[in-house]
Amino acid sequence: MALDTQWFWAFLVVFVRASGMAMVAPVFGTRTVPVPVRVGLCAVIALGVAPLIQTRVGDPPTEWVNLFTRLVAEVLFGLLMGYGVSLIINTAVMAGEFLDAMMGFSIMQVMNPLSAFPTSIMAQFHYLLAMVLFAVVNGHHLLLLALVRSFELGSELGTLTQWSDASLMMGVRMGGELLLLCLQIAAPAGGVLLVVDSAMAAVSRAVPQVPVWLIGMPAKIAVGLVALGASLPAMVGITNRMTEMSLRFLENCLRLVGV
Repeated sequence: MALDTQWFWAFLVVFVRASGMAMVAPVFGTRTVPVPVRVGLCAVIALGVAPLIQTRVGDPPTEWVNLFTRLVAEVLFGLLMGYGVSLIINTAVMAGEFLDAMMGFSIMQVMNPLSAFPTSIMAQFHYLLAMVLFAVVNGHHLLLLALVRSFELGSELGTLTQWSDASLMMGVRMGGELLLLCLQIAAPAGGVLLVVDSAMAAVSRAVPQVPVWLIGMPAKIAVGLVALGASLPAMVGITNRMTEMSLRFLENCLRLVGV
């Protein structure tokens, strides 16, 4: 049985790009997903996509340098797609860190099972909630669809100049949207905690003998948790916005390859 070189090259390109995305993408790239499962998923994706794109990935390089360069570019492009979407999901972590600082939870660190570093309580809660809602609205399906679409046209990933110019504009625009989204997530509970802090400061100023900060800390935590619970239904709409931002980011990534 002869080996189809063109098919194997297409399989390798898809497998490498999918592996880069699966390393850092939400849902696929978490530490709770075993490495063999991720490798098997990338292999299955490559087996399904390779026959459809044999004529679109170009001819296999005949020199080791060109082969290594192409595979590194594929890994970097997959990392870009996965990390960008992961960064959007991590806006929930930023909002959680902000609330932890206001509620006094920032001094307590717990081990996050989905990452290699400890996080504060509210940050971990918001991250897990955002991950679940992202999966519920089929955000991980958008990642797989974008991966397949990235092979629709052409075999080149664009020049370094095109990448740098497009990445700069995309990064600036995306950074502003992420900060705004972070504020929207933290605003309901953060606004209530700001009012509580102002009331405690006024009482402390009017009656200095009352240890208002010692008494008020449990009250801040209770009020913060109630406000957080009341704002949870709004997280569904915010998660839809995260999904829309992820879709726009993936569309910009696809423009880098001419799709």
